[in-house]
Amino acid sequence: MRRLIAAATVAALSGCAAPPTVGEAVLAPSSRLLAYQVEDRGKDAVVTVLREGDVNGAGCLFAIFVDGELVARLAGDEKAQFYLKPGRKLIGVGWDPQATGRCAGNDRFKREVATWLEVGESQTFRIAFQPMLDIRPSSY
Repeated sequence: MRRLIAAATVAALSGCAAPPTVGEAVLAPSSRLLAYQVEDRGKDAVVTVLREGDVNGAGCLFAIFVDGELVARLAGDEKAQFYLKPGRKLIGVGWDPQATGRCAGNDRFKREVATWLEVGESQTFRIAFQPMLDIRPSSY
């Protein structure tokens, strides 16, 4: 009986720990989407940034940057889409510069990843906090 309870507990917790896919994540409210929200059809690429819900950053917003510009503020299990011109871009994440209290961090700390965008292309990036704040390309 103990083994059955242990197996059921592990299975339940594993389901909760699975990161969301782009389709499962909720679009961040428009009040926290600050730039690159209008598509120039046929001339832009689409970049989606997905933040995994996590224990360490729970309840705090993370800042999303494109080429160093603050473009969104995301909570756990939220996503944002940006319409960007083709070329080399730096997609980054950092502590929310508007945060106060326990959510305030070093607003100069950013993790960035370089990417090259083509017209009509879609790229996805995933933010995780394991063991520290990071952003990486994602296929799901």
